[in-house]
Amino acid sequence: MKLIFGCPAGVVLAEGRTVRMSSAGDRMPFSDSEIEATDSHSPAWASHQVAGGERVWIERDGAPHANDAMLLERFAIAVAITRSRAAMDSAAHRVVEVVVDTKLSADARAEAAARLRLDPDVVVRAIATPASHDEARFPSAVLSTRFGLARVVLVSGHASYTPQGPAGIGVAVEPDNLPGSWSSALVALRLADQRSPVVEADQLGALLLLAEAADADTVPHPDVLALDQLSPDRAALPTLDALTEEGSVRAAAAALGVHHSTVQARLIALVDALGYDPRTSDGRTRYVLARTLQRLRSTRF
Repeated sequence: MKLIFGCPAGVVLAEGRTVRMSSAGDRMPFSDSEIEATDSHSPAWASHQVAGGERVWIERDGAPHANDAMLLERFAIAVAITRSRAAMDSAAHRVVEVVVDTKLSADARAEAAARLRLDPDVVVRAIATPASHDEARFPSAVLSTRFGLARVVLVSGHASYTPQGPAGIGVAVEPDNLPGSWSSALVALRLADQRSPVVEADQLGALLLLAEAADADTVPHPDVLALDQLSPDRAALPTLDALTEEGSVRAAAAALGVHHSTVQARLIALVDALGYDPRTSDGRTRYVLARTLQRLRSTRF
């Protein structure tokens, strides 16, 4: 904790046990009054909820540091993973990790699927949710991905399950193909937003293939780089988004609350930066694909 926070930190576990460590990494006592203060969410100590009702905090005096919120979130996730693996069903969690791991042999995954009692003749879906989401009804585990920590939940085809958003529902596969379902679930989760908090990979169509191909390429597409260069301009991407969503310059202007001539002037200026005209049908399609790839590349859990 010393290297991470530079100040005392602690956690209240579900069974009521409190652990508090100094900035040097030494165990610290905890008085009843201090426990009551943290239970009442003392504004002096920044805290973060852990899945399952537990909570972590840091005891920093003065103004918070710029990364305190992010570090607290990571601290909470680390506690959740540690507690999960230490639980009685930690072996089952490890089996879930195995069954979606592309680096392991087909035989190892088949053995893991059998231990999870997954019927080889019944399709199953991998569902991706934030790591902080708790799931006790179905086999699940928190995994480290290139996009951050995420929870995988395995749901057999005959089970009824509607995840709370944000979530990505992978394609239905036979148990031995679960790595592919997990990959598609991660794509879907990265596309989830407030308007579509639960995204089904089955509904992405050819976009799923495009997303997986883009993930395999370490160099971003030039169209994506062009959008990255436009990001500092606060009007550019919102104008382009409005155009593609509304379908016309006038409708986009109405949605943005500006005159249509303003939107038209912006779009004319953007043609050179993009290398294509977003007002045309082909241009809008190209922009939508580039914007989607940009979201996929920049999303982190």
